[in-house]
Amino acid sequence: MSRFKIDALERTIRTIIQVTAAAVLALWIQAGSFSNLDWEAVWQTAVFAAGLSLLMALAGRQVGSNKDASFVEKK
Repeated sequence: MSRFKIDALERTIRTIIQVTAAAVLALWIQAGSFSNLDWEAVWQTAVFAAGLSLLMALAGRQVGSNKDASFVEKK
């Protein structure tokens, strides 16, 4: 697996975890209890964020180094 794919996958997984945690917290506060969470909204938010993360990685390949998903050229 190329360095770019590993980097993009790592970024996407971290984004999914972070966004899921934030969505659960926000919806928990809104719902007032953990049992009333809208899990469909949590997963939709996580999938949307994962897609954006992957698109950002692809954009980073065009701007920064084409070897990884960073926007910064490494020297």
